[in-house]
Amino acid sequence: MNVFTGIGRIGRDVEVRSTQNGTAVAGFPVAVDVGYGDNKSTLWLDCALFGKRAEGGVVQYLTKGQQVGVTGELGTRQFQKNDGSQGFAVTLRLNDLTLAGSQQSGQQQQPRQQPQQQPQQNYQQAQQQRPPQNQPPQGQQHQAYGATDPGQHDDFDSEIPF
Repeated sequence: MNVFTGIGRIGRDVEVRSTQNGTAVAGFPVAVDVGYGDNKSTLWLDCALFGKRAEGGVVQYLTKGQQVGVTGELGTRQFQKNDGSQGFAVTLRLNDLTLAGSQQSGQQQQPRQQPQQQPQQNYQQAQQQRPPQNQPPQGQQHQAYGATDPGQHDDFDSEIPF
């Protein structure tokens, strides 16, 4: 079984392209910390989403600095460096992607394309259209079983019944 799961930060904004047969591919690097203390280093993963997931709405949130959780199949890719020598890259074909936190610099996350209506506005509109939850609908009496008029319980001088 070849499964890797980790949390890291996106190294640059996602690039969406297509294969020769038309399948969408969203690619982006993710930096994952490895080790601790003096032995701490960074592992760069070349991550890829394929198909409908690469075309979906989450892609607009995959920007540089965004913390993500990634799970997928590890692989390697050989390439030629600028100096002519051979290099190797660790690849991760994503099975699962989770937006894990905010951007590292503390900037407010903004998608590259603005949705037609912000979710906060939808929530506020729904709250305005709905009657308050702690008040009964008009025309109905709301009284718990066995409840009496609160004014009848002002007598605290009686003994406790147990």
